[in-house]
Amino acid sequence: MDGCFVYQGREKDPEEDILLFIRDHNLQLAEWEKDLLTIVHEQAQYFIPQIETKIMNEGWASFWHKRIMEALDLPQSLRLEFLVRHTQVLCPTPGGLNPYHIGMTVWQDIERRWNEPVSEEERKSTPAKKPAKEKLFEVREVERDTSFLRRYLTEALIRELNLFEYQSRGNDKVVSRVADQEGWQAIKETLIQNVGTGTIPVIKIENADYNNNRNHFLKHSHDGRDLQLEYAEKTLKYLRQLWGREVLLQTVINEKKSLLCFSEDRLTIKPLH
Repeated sequence: MDGCFVYQGREKDPEEDILLFIRDHNLQLAEWEKDLLTIVHEQAQYFIPQIETKIMNEGWASFWHKRIMEALDLPQSLRLEFLVRHTQVLCPTPGGLNPYHIGMTVWQDIERRWNEPVSEEERKSTPAKKPAKEKLFEVREVERDTSFLRRYLTEALIRELNLFEYQSRGNDKVVSRVADQEGWQAIKETLIQNVGTGTIPVIKIENADYNNNRNHFLKHSHDGRDLQLEYAEKTLKYLRQLWGREVLLQTVINEKKSLLCFSEDRLTIKPLH
């Protein structure tokens, strides 16, 4: 079933827009139900640009908020209140990532590098004739979080931000990688993989008439990250309700190919060989 999508005996490319497929092909849905699916789909599409630029947006807002407030002739009491609130917003999150903190740190570093590059490497990678402000607005216009971090989150910044990786072992969190000479690039790649729509699993319909019984056969594009089973169960349950037939999902769990099946209000997991 790799590489093709089967529906009503015809092969097509795998279908990624599951919600719209159900809207268009479930003949049991009333018009008002189809309208609801359209509304949910359009609302989700509206938020994708915000999801893709969260770190950039939050950092950009904090960067210019600070710059504007510093330029104003504020009374000492208001200036101190701003500094307290600003620090609270930018405070690193224990065990997590604060997009305001990461974003603003990267924006500040871009401005510094285009104003006064320090190292020889920075001088080579920084066009000499482009003003820092022009560079900031250029980056703001053309990048999203993944490319923003890939191009401008440097080794020095990863160490400054004290980024590291950890894994769950039972009830404990164990540091698995630190930002040393060997680990910083891997930490950067993990961060990039987990921003924007990279946090959303890629699942496509491979066969909408599985076993010639209108069952849905879905396939998860596994990228090394297993699905969270509690969310997978709820998702398959809702798809089962919308499609009206059994829903199956092929994925990998603990490095083993598995088939998740939702039918008759319960989830079962079967090994695939």
